[in-house]
Amino acid sequence: MSVTVIACDESASEGENLVASKHPVFVHGSTSLPLANAEDFMVQLRAATKAQAPELKSGPLLALRNRRALLNALPMLDGQANIYLVDKAFFITAKMVVLTYGEFAARRGFDIHFSGLGREITNVLHRDGSRAVGSGRWDALISAFNDLVKTYARERARAPSVWPYIHALHDARAQCPRGDVAEALEMLWDARHLALELVDPDPIEFRELDPLASSLDAVVRTWHARLGVPFEILHDRHSLLTPSVLEAILEGSRMQVPVGDVKMPRADLRGIRVIDSKLDARVQVADILAGTGREIARMAADGVYDDPLQEVVRDMLDYNVMSSGGSPIDELVGRWPPRYYVEWIARQ
Repeated sequence: MSVTVIACDESASEGENLVASKHPVFVHGSTSLPLANAEDFMVQLRAATKAQAPELKSGPLLALRNRRALLNALPMLDGQANIYLVDKAFFITAKMVVLTYGEFAARRGFDIHFSGLGREITNVLHRDGSRAVGSGRWDALISAFNDLVKTYARERARAPSVWPYIHALHDARAQCPRGDVAEALEMLWDARHLALELVDPDPIEFRELDPLASSLDAVVRTWHARLGVPFEILHDRHSLLTPSVLEAILEGSRMQVPVGDVKMPRADLRGIRVIDSKLDARVQVADILAGTGREIARMAADGVYDDPLQEVVRDMLDYNVMSSGGSPIDELVGRWPPRYYVEWIARQ
């Protein structure tokens, strides 16, 4: 059996800078379009937009003068495209829960991921934390955790201090009224001593706060659900994608991960390669998908859900968004569940 190539790229990547990031949503785009078809796709787009640059990127295509050309081209990718969305504020909140309380619970024999408790806690904190404790206290807590875990900030430098995080957590907990947020903060407080283990002066290769690795892991499972055939990943070059990280993602794809009552499948992933996007039209198509995803997420944040661009990529959206329930991008995907997901659920 032949192996399908899934070409990938990302948009709005700012590494581990999640709190003060310019773009609130990280987007991963991917396509199963064959190379010859991808080359034809790019040729047609270049002709339609009169592009002169050596590589046609998503930015110019999203300009209003080129929007019609993009809208006309995207249907050619039907059934061969995926757009995965990550709310960066939700992502760092989830990391705070998983790396502290998740480890605390695991040492007592309980898995907050498989049980769904981790997502429940993260939902509560991301959705209601700022309102419950005040935006200043919430921002201080998230910023302190971001600074604690950022890898690049500690390489060849002194280890970060855990105390800004502990103090910010204590302050938020002390000022929080009773309710779900207070209970969630109490769980983090019970696990505060584990934050000490996150203080490591040595470089960490697998950067916890960079959304790319976890996004790629999720996208691999989605492509298995979309295709059900062996495939390999061809990704644009990125500093995070070292050989050991790629091997970890490959190994992780072989695990069956339950999400609520649904068991996400093991993916038949045969390998992961990286390449300069300039050398492969498929990766250039993935870049266009990622940029498109960033634009439709921006519209959703502004309360827009019926723009033609959103409608044309409806079935390209990855149902497994990384966001809290009821958030703009959760609403964007939830309004019209993509066709692949509906069909896959029906087969289970």
